[in-house]
Amino acid sequence: MTHASPLDIVPVWTFFVAVALITLVPIEVGQRLGARRREKEDHEPEGPVSSVVGATLGLLGFMVALSVGATTARFDARKEAIIDGVNAIETAYRNAALLPDPHRSECRQLLRDYVDVRIKMPDLFGDPEHLKVLDTEVRKLQKSLWSHAEALAREDRSSEVYALFTSSLNEVDQLYNKRIIMGAQHRIPFLVWVVLFVVTIITMLGVGFQFGLAGSRSLIANLMLALTFSMVISLIFDLDQPGKGWVNVNQQPMSDLKERLHAAE
Repeated sequence: MTHASPLDIVPVWTFFVAVALITLVPIEVGQRLGARRREKEDHEPEGPVSSVVGATLGLLGFMVALSVGATTARFDARKEAIIDGVNAIETAYRNAALLPDPHRSECRQLLRDYVDVRIKMPDLFGDPEHLKVLDTEVRKLQKSLWSHAEALAREDRSSEVYALFTSSLNEVDQLYNKRIIMGAQHRIPFLVWVVLFVVTIITMLGVGFQFGLAGSRSLIANLMLALTFSMVISLIFDLDQPGKGWVNVNQQPMSDLKERLHAAE
């Protein structure tokens, strides 16, 4: 597994600082340019400049809103995936109780081991190398479980109990694939980030230019704008990078499942 985007190697705090600079520096540059233009008699009137700045701010706000919508939707999907995964594992564990020994005891132990490994996965989404090792462990457990399903199918292909167990294993595997793809690979496309940063720079240049043209300069106002915008964009980045920042899906359902399965040994 490799990084899906160049931004995957960037810590959240570094991203926050970078966005703050991308916001603040163009404002300062724009103000200086606007102040110089203001000294000339044929400088641009403030009305048209204000209209253009308002339009670019609206476009930037629209892009930010789309990004927030996309990341929150994927965040909600990851929450649903973990709940569905917990339900699928518990169903497979109950179905395994219907199997004859030694399949019954071995499959239930494999599922307990499976949960023990799976519970570590969310912390490794930002670490492709360790996630690859974990994925290998999960695939081995899946293969071991599936070998029992194959053996049962050879014993009796008409058994509804065996078919039910096999179906539950299929669902466990499918939901694992969905969870790891959504957590480790699905990101806001890097090109979207590039366009967002370019629009931000142009917009903040325009804002600074308007301030300079109007002869109003406030460092506090500039800092407020830069910090507020940086926090919002960093929140989007955090939601888009599970396992790296402070906003993560609650893993309590998987922890509770682990306790239930070990208590049922």
